[in-house]
Amino acid sequence: MKKNSDIIFVISILLTTIFMGSSFPTGKYLIAVENTPPLLIGGVRFIIAGVIMLGLTIINRNCFSIIPKSGESKLRGLALVATIGLLQTAGTMGFLNLALAYGVSSSMSSIILFTNPLWLALLAHFFLKDKLTFKKVSALLLGIAGVSTCIGLDSTAFNFGSLFALLGSFCWSINTIITKKVPFDNGPWVFTGWQLLLGGVFLYLFSLPLHEGYDFLNLGLWGWIWFVWLIIPASVGSFGLWFFSLGQKGATVASSFLFLVPVFSTIFSIIGLHEKFSLNLLIGGVMVVSALVLVNWKYK
Repeated sequence: MKKNSDIIFVISILLTTIFMGSSFPTGKYLIAVENTPPLLIGGVRFIIAGVIMLGLTIINRNCFSIIPKSGESKLRGLALVATIGLLQTAGTMGFLNLALAYGVSSSMSSIILFTNPLWLALLAHFFLKDKLTFKKVSALLLGIAGVSTCIGLDSTAFNFGSLFALLGSFCWSINTIITKKVPFDNGPWVFTGWQLLLGGVFLYLFSLPLHEGYDFLNLGLWGWIWFVWLIIPASVGSFGLWFFSLGQKGATVASSFLFLVPVFSTIFSIIGLHEKFSLNLLIGGVMVVSALVLVNWKYK
């Protein structure tokens, strides 16, 4: 039974990282090439994704099944999904889009954003009683070094946009702590639907003072393809699988696999954008795999 559970976890977290990795080059394309405003495109993307997820739940069950509850409390359930929507969807993804809009490359933004397991490991030590061991710290640092080597540092490493990516990383780690401490009665699918919908609403509201506007009819063919991809696999798929993975393993272990996201992001850039394969990718990939083995290794 445990072996089957481990296999299910590995499959779910790998699909999570693949879908998340694809969102960086596609998001960069929409913002940089199609000139879509960063907060507005994020808001529309996540509102649609959230409506789809909650709508499917209503079709398969009933309207009452999507009423958010936490510990049988509707008020607490609504407060939880609103908080996670603000932190995870609006915070993490909103800051990411701002980083991309301010000139940070998709590679560098993924490096900064996915340092969140390090901040999470520190927070989990105090709030989740998930002891921060030397092995975990070593693995996390090795993973970060591997991702940095894999992608390669560039001139966008230290600019104003990188601060947005770092803030997004902080939001993600805080969000994970909350989801592990506060229960949600409706399951991860409904939970994800609400946090995407409400987070999208927050992003849309944040875009109003900035006077962001865009005629989506101006999107080209590839723009529509990548926009739909961001809504279905990269939003509905990735976030649903992410919360499912969190329920299977500890927060630190699950987050350690997220080091694969920048790797997949680079691979998709090579395939889709015809970027050259580098020695950095090979060496960094070995370092990342080694970090994953180390953080999941159990001494007998």
